[in-house]
Amino acid sequence: MPRLQSGVWKHFTPAIKDGRETFMCNYCSRTYTKNATKMQMHLDKCKEYSVLSQQSPGPDGSSSASIPVPSFSFLPSATPGGQFLIDSVDQRSQAYADECLARAIYATSSPLTLTDNIYWKRFFSVLRPAYCPPTREALSSHLLDCEYDRVQNQVHEAIGKADCVTIICSGWSKIKESGTIIYIVATPVPLFYKCTKTKEQTHTSTFIAEELKDIINEVGPQKIFSVVTDDAPEMMAAWAQVEEAFPHISAIGCTACGIQQLFNDMVAQPSIKALCRRAEQVVRYVREREILAETFRCWQTTKVRDHTSNRTTLVLPTSSDWTGVLNMFSSLLEGQSSLQEMAVSPALNVEASIRATLQDSAFWKGLSSSHNLLYLIENSIDYMKREDAVLSGVVDMFSQIRYHIGASLSGSVLHGAEQKAVMASLDRCQEFCVKPIHAAAYMLDPKHVGQQTLSGEQINSAYYVISNLSHHLNLDEGKVLGSFARFSAKQGLWRGAGIWSSCQHVSASTWWKGLCSSEPLSAVASAILQIPPTTGACERLRSCFCNTKVQGSLSADKVQKLVAVQVNLNLLEPSDCEYAPLESEDDKKVSFQSETQ
Repeated sequence: MPRLQSGVWKHFTPAIKDGRETFMCNYCSRTYTKNATKMQMHLDKCKEYSVLSQQSPGPDGSSSASIPVPSFSFLPSATPGGQFLIDSVDQRSQAYADECLARAIYATSSPLTLTDNIYWKRFFSVLRPAYCPPTREALSSHLLDCEYDRVQNQVHEAIGKADCVTIICSGWSKIKESGTIIYIVATPVPLFYKCTKTKEQTHTSTFIAEELKDIINEVGPQKIFSVVTDDAPEMMAAWAQVEEAFPHISAIGCTACGIQQLFNDMVAQPSIKALCRRAEQVVRYVREREILAETFRCWQTTKVRDHTSNRTTLVLPTSSDWTGVLNMFSSLLEGQSSLQEMAVSPALNVEASIRATLQDSAFWKGLSSSHNLLYLIENSIDYMKREDAVLSGVVDMFSQIRYHIGASLSGSVLHGAEQKAVMASLDRCQEFCVKPIHAAAYMLDPKHVGQQTLSGEQINSAYYVISNLSHHLNLDEGKVLGSFARFSAKQGLWRGAGIWSSCQHVSASTWWKGLCSSEPLSAVASAILQIPPTTGACERLRSCFCNTKVQGSLSADKVQKLVAVQVNLNLLEPSDCEYAPLESEDDKKVSFQSETQ
C-alpha cells in the first residue's frame, strides 16, 4: 500500500502524557511517541483506516486536502457498499473556517487552548474531517491581529455615524508602581477604544489630559460633548486642561464613584465603626462555635419558609467587598429573633458579653438605623451603575438622598459632630457629581418637565450650557432658547398630551430625535441626554482584563487586543457580509492565512 510520508501527522492528535509528547490515532485512538515511520506503519494496518489521503487540485488551482472518513452510522457512505466518505478542504475554505472559528472563540471569551482539546478536535473531525483547526499560537497571533483590525474598523465606522460621542476613562492600579487606564468611546454604545499602562512618574494630570485630548482629536471634537472620569485626583485635575482646550466639552465625574465615597465616609465615622466592631464580635462568636452556628441555622430555617434563602447565614465583611458592612448588618437584622432567643436559652452557653450585646435594645436600634442609611446610599450606587442610568436622573437622585439622610440622622447612632461630617461629605459628593450639564439634562428630559428641583443658580448654569452648545453646533441661539421656552411651557409642538405620554416608552434622546427633530432645540437636547452619568462601562471591562490575563503568557498588547475584540464584537451588530461564503467572493483577498499543525 502507498505511504503518506509527511501527510501522516494530520491523522494523529498531539498530546502531553507524563511530560512526554504523544500522538493519538484519530481513527482507533492508539497512542504513539513521535515516530513518523511507526505511525505510518500503523496507518497501513489500521482497520479503521485503509484508504489513502491525497492531494487534489481545487477548482481555482489551489490544493485541497482529502481525508478518508470511517463510515460510522451517523456519516453517509461514499457509495452504497463503500466504507468511506472522501472530504476535502481547499486553502480558501480553510482560511475562512479559521476566521469564523477564531471570531466565535473571541466573542464568547472561550480559552485560546480550546482547539488543543482532544474532544473539540474530535467534534471538528465529525463536522468536517478534513478541517484542521488553528493552534493556540495562531489564535493569539495573526488571527487575533486580523480580527482586531477588522473590529477596529467597525468601531471607527460606528463612531463616524454617531451624532454624539462621550469619552469615558477610568484607571486602577494593583501595584504601587504602575496602573492601567481604560478609555471607552460611547456612541452611546460603550465601545472599548484603548487602554494605557502607566507608571508612577507618568500617572499625572498632564499625562491624562494629553491622552484625553489626543483621543478627542482622533475621534473628532465636533461630536464630543462630554468626558466622564473616575474620582482620582489626577483625573479631576485633568478636567480644566480638557475644558480649556475644548470649551464646548464638559468634564464630569462618575456619579457612582462620588456616592461610594459618601458611603465610605459614613462607615468611617467613629460611632458606626464601634457598632461594626460589636456586630463583628457577635457574628464571629456564633460562626466559630459549631453548636451555636447549627442552632442558629435550624432556628432560622423554621422561621423562614423559603429554605433556599441565604438569610440563615451570618456574614462577615471582607476587604474585597465595600458593601461588606451592610451585608453584615443585614444578616444580623434578619436573624435578630433567633439570636435573641439563643442568648436567653438555658441549653446554650453564650458568653456574658455577647449575651449582653444581643439583649441590648440600643445595639439593635443603632444597627437598624445605620443599615437604613447605608442601604439608601448603596441603592443609589447600584442605580447609577445600571446600563440604563441617565444623566438627567442625577439631580433628582441627590435631592432624594439629601432628604432621606437629613430625616434619618436624628435617630441614628451618629452624634452631632459626626452628623455634620456626614452632611459635609454629602456636599462634597454633590459638588463632584452635579455639574451644569446635569442641570441642563434634567431640564431637557421630558419626564422631569414641571418639577421644581433646581436652584436658580443651577437653572442659569443650564441655560449657559444650552447656549454654548448651540454656538458649537452652529445653531441660532435665539431660536434654540425660544424652542426651549415652548418646551418648558408645553406650547406649540408640545401642546397635546400624547407627545408627553410617549416619553415614558422611549429614551429621552430618542424622544427628541424622533418626535421633536423639527425643533431647533432637538440637536442640543438629544446630544446632552445621550451622555452617561458614570464610568460603569470601564468598571465592567476590568473583569474582562482579569479573565483574559488568566489565559497565560499573553503580552499586554495581546491582552488589550483580545479584550477589545471580545467586548466590541458583542456590542457591534454583525453585518450580513460576515456570513457570506468565502468561496463565492472571487475578488476578496484572504485576510487570514491558515496556520495549522
